[in-house]
Amino acid sequence: MKISQLKPGYTILEHKDSGDVIHYEVVSIRQVGKMFEVTFRSVLGLASAFYPANAFISAAA
Repeated sequence: MKISQLKPGYTILEHKDSGDVIHYEVVSIRQVGKMFEVTFRSVLGLASAFYPANAFISAAA
């Protein structure tokens, strides 16, 4: 899914080399110029990252 199509509530799964899977929930997404700031929530807490609008990420609605 393109970053620009993400919506709050979507789930991102990260598969670690150790076999662990970390679930991230999209809390918010906002456009900042040509980039998108996405805020995620996980068991590790809240974190934000900037992505170009045409970047792809594996997400489930």
